[in-house]
This record gives sequence, C-alpha cells and structure tokens, in this order.
Amino acid sequence: MHKIGIHLSYWQESWSDPLVPIFQRAKSAGFDVVELPLLTPHQIDFQYLKSELDRAGLLASCGTGLGPETDITSPDPDIRAAGMAHLRACLEGAAQLGSPVLGGLTYAPWGVFPQGDWSQRREQCVASLQQAAGVAEALNVTLCLEVVNRFEGYLLNTVEGGLAMIEDVGHPAVKLHLDTFHMNIEEDDLPDAIRLAGDHLGHLHCVANNRKAPGKGHIDWAGVRDALQAINYQGYLVAESFVNPAGEVGRGLYIWRELADELDANAQEIARFLREEVAGGD
Repeated sequence: MHKIGIHLSYWQESWSDPLVPIFQRAKSAGFDVVELPLLTPHQIDFQYLKSELDRAGLLASCGTGLGPETDITSPDPDIRAAGMAHLRACLEGAAQLGSPVLGGLTYAPWGVFPQGDWSQRREQCVASLQQAAGVAEALNVTLCLEVVNRFEGYLLNTVEGGLAMIEDVGHPAVKLHLDTFHMNIEEDDLPDAIRLAGDHLGHLHCVANNRKAPGKGHIDWAGVRDALQAINYQGYLVAESFVNPAGEVGRGLYIWRELADELDANAQEIARFLREEVAGGD
C-alpha cells in the first residue's frame, strides 16, 4: 500500500509560516508523509527539521519552485547559476530529510511566460537539468518535473510533453511529477495519461479538479488507482489541496472562498479517502 501524505502549505497562511508546528496536525489527521515546500533552502535548518520529523513519526517529501531570479532557462548565465545553486540546495536538503524526491517547478519559474521564441529557453532548460540530474543522482534523490496547466506554465503542460523533455535530458534521475488538478485541465483522459507516463512517474499529487479534497470533485479516482497499479507506481500519494483563502498562500493560489468547513477535519477526510480509495487497491 502506498504511503499517503499532505502538502504542509495546506495549513499555512504565509509561505514563511514555520513548518514544525504543523507536523502533529498532519500526523493526527492520519498521514504518513508531509511534503515540505523548500522555497528558501539556504535558510532552512534541515537537521532540526529531520529530528522533528523523526519525533513525530513522519516521512518527508520535498518540493520547490523557481522564480525569475532563479530561472534555469534564462539566457543570463548569472540567473541560471542562481537557479542551479537553488536546486542544489534543495536536493541536498531533500537528501538530509530522507525525501526520495524533489518535485515541483524545478525546470522553469511558476507563472512566468517569456516573450519571443521559447525554443532556446527549452534547450537551456535541458542543459541545466542534465547538470542538476548529476547532483540528484549523487544524493540518491529523484528530480521530478511537475507538469502544470497552461495558465501556470508553458514548457510542460501534458505527460506527452514531459516525456519528451525527459528523453532529451536523458538521465534516469529525472522523472515526472503529475498532479490531478493540472491533469484535469490538460489531459483528455487521466488514467490513460498515467499509463503513458509509466515508469517515468516519480511523484503524484492527488487533488480534486476544483482544488478541494480528493473525492470532492469529478475526477475518476478508481481509474487513477487502477492506472497506478497498472504501471506499478511505488511512490507517495500526496494531497496538495488548497482550501483556505486566508493570507498570501490563499491569494497566491487564487483561493477566493473557503473550500472546506474546518481544516483538521477535512484533512482527516483526505487521509481516509486516499488510504481507502486510491492507495488501498481492491
């Protein structure tokens, strides 16, 4: 049975809210794994976080995102270097936390759509990822590329596009990170897309089509479960539901109304649904 997890920003109102106080809420809700957003990896005490994870009896997965000043597709070598330093710090942090993956927008900035021809940026992205893959392999962490919808990114919007990028990078330490919220917008059939990803799927976010808790929308979770079994996916199932409109997290993700009555009770329902309906199989 898959380990199930929740992204800690589910409870955050500010991206800088401390993570450790949230650990016990995730554990009490029934999760095995917490996903930590590594937005400022040079400022994180990973040794302390690992000790607190162990104290809570939790496993870690890690995600990050690039910005305009850490864009590894940029024609500016200084910006690319900053992006590579960010990825290295995130990969090193993930290794210290025992996370098998570093997912998220690891290949381009979120919500940035450059002017002009994107082909050169894609070529630069491939070259940068080839370098990052060597770091990931040495640390025994899989670098995962999150496929996002057209409103949040331009390089990777479908599994097909993600597989083409992975082929060009040509390194086994790089895999896909899929998210059912994004897939619901871009893929014709979610189970078929998961089957297409096959053994290149390294990480999965489980989210309703409306970003509510898995099971609250119209996604075919039985089909998702069957597709994961068909490809023998062994990774974590992490809920990345964003339901709270409060603070910069809610505003940044366009959550303009409350999408759950009570956060902790909703988290318990997410854990139950993932364990029984997605991870459990038969």
